[in-house]
Amino acid sequence: MTILGAGVPARDSEPARSVAPVMPIAPGRFAGQSVIEELLRQHGDRPPRSRLARTLGASPLDANELSWLRAAQAEMIVGDILGRLPEGYSVYHSLPIRNTAFWVDHLVVGPGGIFSINSKTHWDRDLTGSLRSIPIGEHAMPYLRDARFESAQITALLAAAMPVAAVVQPVIVLVNPHKILLAGKPNAVTVIDSPRLRRWLVGRPQVLSAEQQAALTALVDDPATWRATGQPLAPAHLHARFSALEQQVAAARTRRTTFTVLAAAAAATVLALAASPLIVTAVEYLAAR
Repeated sequence: MTILGAGVPARDSEPARSVAPVMPIAPGRFAGQSVIEELLRQHGDRPPRSRLARTLGASPLDANELSWLRAAQAEMIVGDILGRLPEGYSVYHSLPIRNTAFWVDHLVVGPGGIFSINSKTHWDRDLTGSLRSIPIGEHAMPYLRDARFESAQITALLAAAMPVAAVVQPVIVLVNPHKILLAGKPNAVTVIDSPRLRRWLVGRPQVLSAEQQAALTALVDDPATWRATGQPLAPAHLHARFSALEQQVAAARTRRTTFTVLAAAAAATVLALAASPLIVTAVEYLAAR
C-alpha cells in the first residue's frame, strides 16, 4: 500500500484568471471553463427558488449541480498551481479532444514531457484505490481508465510532432485530500495530491529539447488539433455567473447553519422549561427529608 501524502485545507482565495483572447476553439480557454459551461447549462433549466426556500436556506443547486460546482473549483485550484510553473512550461485548459466527447482538464508541455492532467476533488477524505479504480463512497470511479484513454487520444493527435519515444503522460490530481492510499502503483498513471503537483512537474527529468517543445506547442496552439466548440460566452461573464452561484450556495449554507443552531437552542430552552417544575419538586422533596 502506497501513501502518497496528506493535503492541506482548500484555499479560499480565487485562482488567477486567464486573460487569453476569447476564441471559439480550445487553446484560449481558462481552467474549469468546460465544467462551468455545463453547470450553467444545467442550472439554466431549473426554476428559481421560492422566497420561502431562499429564507430557509435551500441550496440553489441540486446534488448533481453541486458536484459540477466542486469540479470547477478543483480545476481552478489546479489551474492556479499550474500558472505558477517557471518559464519554459506551456499550460492549456479545458481542451475538447477531437473525435471524442471528452475534454482534458489541463495540458502541460515542458522539458519533462507532455502531461494530461485531470483534477478531482474530494476534500477532507481518505481516498483508497486499486490498479483499476478509485472508490468514492460506494462507487468505483473509473478515473484511471479515463486518464489512460485521454492520454492515448492526445498522443495520437500530437503524433506528428511527438518524439518517437515520448507519449502524453496521464496524471490525476486529487485536490487537497486528507490522505491517498493506493494498493500498489497504478499502471501508467500518476496519482498525486495538489500541494505536491508543481514540485513534481518541475522535478521531471528532461526528455524534450527546446525544438521539440516548440513543435508541440505549435501543434497544441493550432485550432485544427482540437474539437471545435460553440461560441463561448466571454470569460469575464462566465466567471461572474459562476461567482454569483458560489455566493448563493455559501449564503444558503450559512442560513441552514443558522436555522440549525437556532432550532437546537429553542429545543434546549423548551426542554429546560419543561424540566424546571420537576427540578423544583425534587429539590423541595430533598429539602423536606
